[in-house]
Amino acid sequence: MLRSMSTPTAHALIFDEHLGPEARAVLEVTGADTERFLQGLLSADVRELEGSAALPATLLTAKGRIVSELIVVANDDGGFALIVPASRSEAVFEDLERHVIMDDVSLRARPELRVALLWGEGDEEPALDAGVLARRTTHPGPGRVLIGAQAAIDRALSTAHRASAAQWAAYRVATASPAWGHELAVDRFPPEVGFVAAVSYDKGCYRGQEPLARIHARGQVNWVMVRVEAAGGEMAVPVDLSAESRDKAGQLTTFAAGGDAPAGLAIVHRSLAQAGTVLTGAGVQFTVQTGPLGDDLGLRSN
Repeated sequence: MLRSMSTPTAHALIFDEHLGPEARAVLEVTGADTERFLQGLLSADVRELEGSAALPATLLTAKGRIVSELIVVANDDGGFALIVPASRSEAVFEDLERHVIMDDVSLRARPELRVALLWGEGDEEPALDAGVLARRTTHPGPGRVLIGAQAAIDRALSTAHRASAAQWAAYRVATASPAWGHELAVDRFPPEVGFVAAVSYDKGCYRGQEPLARIHARGQVNWVMVRVEAAGGEMAVPVDLSAESRDKAGQLTTFAAGGDAPAGLAIVHRSLAQAGTVLTGAGVQFTVQTGPLGDDLGLRSN
């Protein structure tokens, strides 16, 4: 029997069409060779995946640029679920399918499944209907990611506060969590968009590994993610940013207007990624609050 969560203070969000580019789809990967197959294509170390946790990853081109981000979840039956941006699900499916040659690997889209995130105080794992998975995750934000049929997800989240898109944006800004269609995008390098947590530098070969290894050895990319505060105002993103020293300073990619100090995430030139730097865009002044977030420190940290 389904039990309610222990506290109503947790927040929940279902990643459906109302979130636009952040909507999610699920692909199922099964077969005896699945782990080895994914290990050779994804940037994360799938062998480190624990049953109680989800793993952020990217599918890259041979040049190390993002095709899609994804979340890898180990199913209870030994297979894997890949949670992908809905707008990229077909491209990811076709990319993976092209690489299934002599492997015992089967791919299947699961359009009937929904994806949700539970976070905040009281986000202990709810009791779940059969067929619903819950895993600790850091992406798309810190919390528990749930996969299941719509009705079962609704029951699992019945006592949680349903977060609005604005509340979700504020949570992402506070936790420095990049999102697809905002910071994360096709043709970016993961270190440029605060997504180094999705990359393993010591697991061995995978598609796109060599360019990222070179970046890791050099220790920097020219563009990085930072948190900024705004002098005020509601605004739609993206917003082109400029600085006194650089006309093309970057872009504001996420904006959260609530709270005492409106804040956001931005992709800026590395030379501007230090607290106190002043940027302008759309007639508004922004002040950088952090150094690079989700950056690849590379060999500089050793």
